[in-house]
Amino acid sequence: MRAFKVFALFMVFAFAVTLAGCGVSKNKYESLQNEKILLEEKVGVLNKSRDALKNEYDNLLKEKMDLATKLETVTNEKAALKSEYDKILDEKITLKAAYDKLVAMKANKQ
Repeated sequence: MRAFKVFALFMVFAFAVTLAGCGVSKNKYESLQNEKILLEEKVGVLNKSRDALKNEYDNLLKEKMDLATKLETVTNEKAALKSEYDKILDEKITLKAAYDKLVAMKANKQ
């Protein structure tokens, strides 16, 4: 019988706690709910900013790749022009030597 009284007392206590609610005031709940909404809006703004920065980064990366391609093209053209210049310089030296030889031969004949 004593166990039944303890059990009944426990049930009355549990029922009283249930009626009292969870212990959080409505004002505090609403203020926390409003804060949550504000934070979600801030997260949305930050996500948009992040996406805009990512797009800008992607554009800059594409521009960098384009510039790297142009630089490589210019470097290759410079190397080709240098090769052509060296070839023309060698031909000039050869022609100058042949010219000097012809001038010397003409001077010897006279």
